[in-house]
Amino acid sequence: MNSKQLNVFKIFLFIAGFLLVGAAFLVFNYPISSESISSAEKFFWIDIAICYLVFFIPFFFSSITLKNIDTKITSTVHIWISVIIFEIVAIAFAVLSLTEVVNIRISVIVELVVFFLAAIFVFFGYSAGNHIGNVQAKEQKSLSKIAELKSSFDMLNLKTDMWEDEFENQKKSVKKICDDIKYLSPVDSEASLKLEMKLMILANDIIESSLSSSELDVKIRELTNLVNQRKLLRK
Repeated sequence: MNSKQLNVFKIFLFIAGFLLVGAAFLVFNYPISSESISSAEKFFWIDIAICYLVFFIPFFFSSITLKNIDTKITSTVHIWISVIIFEIVAIAFAVLSLTEVVNIRISVIVELVVFFLAAIFVFFGYSAGNHIGNVQAKEQKSLSKIAELKSSFDMLNLKTDMWEDEFENQKKSVKKICDDIKYLSPVDSEASLKLEMKLMILANDIIESSLSSSELDVKIRELTNLVNQRKLLRK
């Protein structure tokens, strides 16, 4: 079932559930007349409808997939705990009001307070989940870029093994640079991204070109300068 079909199924369930609540209301209050339904009964059924709405909301806004399970599962648990606490309190006070144990006004006030507190926890649950997801996405992007950079310099390191003996000094310099690249930590910033792109372009240029000793010295100085700049960047 794809996401579109799943959304259609959710809407179908939502409407079907509302129809069941309506059917239950008709069964318990048939024949219906404004005089036969007391204020407590009206409050009870309105409360049931509201509880149903609150219960169904997380189905639309907290869906978990394989991609977001590690960021959503914690926030979704918090959301459902808040919803369930509200449901228990609301239904309990609806029944107490129906049996005239508690005044309707008191029930309304208590339910509004509990709803307000539950809404705060739900908000923070969604915010926390989104924040964690954004942080992880940035970290994943940084890890991906640094892995790509290290891969380029692994290839450059292999390339140096094919150089002639006359390039021995340049070979040692490049291998030193490759070792420095191995120990770079990922940094999520515009500056690090630009430096890493320049390093990869320069490394690929050395790999793919046939450079003279003097030209290679110039490239190595550029590499060394860029690596030193990149090493200064921290999280």
